[in-house]
Amino acid sequence: MSAFKYDVAITAADFDALAVGELKRRLEHRLSKPVFVVPRSTDRGSGHTAAAATAVRKSFEKEARVVVVLYQRLWGITSSTEVDATALKARIGKVKHKDVLIVPLDTSPVPAWLKGVPVKATGAPTGAAVIDAIVSAVEAAGGSPKRVTDASHAAHAAEEENRAKARIQFLTSQRALTLINRELDSLSANVLKLCETPGTLPTGLTAAARRTPDRYTVQIGPVGLSFSWIRGRSNSIADGQLLVIEWSGQLGEQHAPADPRNAMPAFEHVLQPHATSPEDWQWRRTDLDLACYTTRDLAEACVASVLHRLPAVMPEAQTA
Repeated sequence: MSAFKYDVAITAADFDALAVGELKRRLEHRLSKPVFVVPRSTDRGSGHTAAAATAVRKSFEKEARVVVVLYQRLWGITSSTEVDATALKARIGKVKHKDVLIVPLDTSPVPAWLKGVPVKATGAPTGAAVIDAIVSAVEAAGGSPKRVTDASHAAHAAEEENRAKARIQFLTSQRALTLINRELDSLSANVLKLCETPGTLPTGLTAAARRTPDRYTVQIGPVGLSFSWIRGRSNSIADGQLLVIEWSGQLGEQHAPADPRNAMPAFEHVLQPHATSPEDWQWRRTDLDLACYTTRDLAEACVASVLHRLPAVMPEAQTA
């Protein structure tokens, strides 16, 4: 059996970087060999040459004992995951692989060629279920996970408990309450900035934004985005929620009457703030604890989703 350089290699879209980082952090407590992750495209700089791409392919094809795919509908089609997908096709061939684990981040169907093993759980997979599945796969593939002693387990549990306490203390503070408008402003501003980058939108399309006290909308041709802050009963950030909806059609007023010409929701996510300070602010999906985003990453994910859907909802002449 060939020697593996890594116990695990993780592939994900750039905007799922926080989920990758959290998986890597938690796996390193359990695995003997390193965890390989691909540097996100914004961190690669001009040094991301053909040689670097070859090194990435080698890691996924041969050097990792187990490959983990954080799969959602944009994985494999964005520029940041095309090399990963090519390498996985070479690794898998035509036979189902138990050493390729698929962690579903949405409900989109997995392509037929990606013959791996989905991580299953009751409802959306939790971080704990995913970690356990990965460690089991490493062991089944001949790896030797670290022995978890009572002392190390207790230390890890205490660390997680301290993190949770720090989050609650910050999110229930007045300081956090003042930050929500900053983050909503930043979310909308990042969406507009990404859309205004030359070459991003099809010719002739521009993004138009509208603001109400707790809601932003951005119209991009026939697709709309809305970001709504829903206050909790205590009015603290801790029990508030951010509702993100991608729409088909033209967005009108928030409480427009039912009309077939009005926009219809295509995708919807509910997220909650997850932070211990203004510096580590992030948004965590309520239905999937692995899916976390910085405000910029959330904006990038929304724009990427819109760009992926535009060709299907626009006349061919407009998307040429």
